[in-house]
Amino acid sequence: MDFYQRDRSISTANLPWSGTLGPNEIAPHEAAEIDGPIPASEIHRLALASLESAEATNQCASTWLQLGGFIEDIYLHGITGAARLLGAWWLSDRIAFSDVTVGSARLHRLLYDFSPVFLANCEPQQEATVLLWPEPGSQHTMGVFMLSEFFRRAGWHTLLEHPDHSLDPLRTIATNWIDLVALSVGSDRQFEGLRTLVANIRQTSPNSNIRILAGGPMALTHAQALRDLGVDWVGTDARTTVMQATREWKAAVN
Repeated sequence: MDFYQRDRSISTANLPWSGTLGPNEIAPHEAAEIDGPIPASEIHRLALASLESAEATNQCASTWLQLGGFIEDIYLHGITGAARLLGAWWLSDRIAFSDVTVGSARLHRLLYDFSPVFLANCEPQQEATVLLWPEPGSQHTMGVFMLSEFFRRAGWHTLLEHPDHSLDPLRTIATNWIDLVALSVGSDRQFEGLRTLVANIRQTSPNSNIRILAGGPMALTHAQALRDLGVDWVGTDARTTVMQATREWKAAVN
């Protein structure tokens, strides 16, 4: 049965959660925010499962996969959409911040659980290297990890800095040939130091053609402001970001 055209015979009653820990219905504006190949009702189901248990979260997403859902869609639209729903519910005071934290952690865990499936058909290893740099002190690194999975799948050497790493990531840039630095920008508080950081990256790197990408929550709402700070481009989608990065890297080395 095609996942995207199947009927709704699999209901919450068939899965191991009560469905009472979050909103029973998804608001129209929330459905518009998560529009994509996976129905909003299914993403709502995953968000509810993430509030219930890790088992329910895994089984919900595994059911999509078993019914023919594409792993990229599950990453980009299912897991990401469920995380956005949790955030929307918190902003509208329908769940507590602690619920968002626990639910997001369970959704993040799905990326680790599904990683062998996602990386099963990797591209041949390339000589391109990307350094992914989360917002310092951030507790929300799901998007950065997801982007790293897409880079690995495309054959890139992937270096992932920890947000609380005791070493200056600029040392990594100074001592390694890095083709691309991907900066996660989680709030406008980072803007003040970002221009200086971009300049320091270019000055520190032995690669005079190093490219700098800005992504994260601010890429969706303040894309032009990020461009004005000196990054080469702003990425809002892991799949298209990696495609563009690969295309530019190949053009630079050929």
